[in-house]
Amino acid sequence: MATGAMRAAKRRPDWPWAGTGALLVLLLPVPVAADPPVPGYAAVKRDAPARLSRANVRLALAPVDWPQHGMLVAIGSVVSPRARWLVVDLDQMTVRRATTRLADGGGPARIESERIHTISADERRDAIASGNEVWSRRDSDPPVLGEPTDRLCSVVLFDGDDVLHETGSDCPRPRLVAVLEAVAMSAANRTGSPGHAPAPRPAAAPIGSAHREPDGTLVLDLRAEGEDGSVAGHGELRYAPGHPDYNHVLSHLGSIPPGGEVLVRPFPSRWPDESERPR
Repeated sequence: MATGAMRAAKRRPDWPWAGTGALLVLLLPVPVAADPPVPGYAAVKRDAPARLSRANVRLALAPVDWPQHGMLVAIGSVVSPRARWLVVDLDQMTVRRATTRLADGGGPARIESERIHTISADERRDAIASGNEVWSRRDSDPPVLGEPTDRLCSVVLFDGDDVLHETGSDCPRPRLVAVLEAVAMSAANRTGSPGHAPAPRPAAAPIGSAHREPDGTLVLDLRAEGEDGSVAGHGELRYAPGHPDYNHVLSHLGSIPPGGEVLVRPFPSRWPDESERPR
């Protein structure tokens, strides 16, 4: 859907991503901080300068594509706009490989290709064990440094609002990266066998992210995706105080921390106080 059409003021969010069946995405519903922890994950954490809050993380991949609990690896280059991403979501039990391209003149990266696969319970345990090693220990597995390189790599661990983000010219935590690569390969091989298909994104998962400007305006950054994970549309919706649906949208989003973002759940077919779907 074109951005211009999405900006049109409407009494109801009657868009392709309304309801629960049109979008398939990776993250959990808001509020971010209220989601229960994953059993056995990130119980012991070390103090480190690389730990920060989710609201302070800066990545080219949009927050809607970050796991609530899980790991992310991003590999790129200072001379190329493209980057490769590997995202393990422990809540949804999925692994996602994506290739992005930075937008000209700034803005969020554009997803060029992606594949999502379901991980098994054993693969999830392997990812948790390797992630816990990073959370609980100082870097005991430094990368082997060679000649200067133009490659850049980020390793990010998510546990609710608590995030550990390490970066370098070579991938930090090479053992973790190796485990996640093995999990992704195992899941892809299993999914590619006869009788299996790529894992769909959860129907009730978020469809974008939102923040509130100083004047109270709600800004929704939404993305529609096809069944195969391809991007079908992307755009922004703004609700200023006084808009007929402002209170409905604010109630739907929940509490928004100052300067932070929340994930946007699929909108209902009608607001709770409406007797029928508007025409």
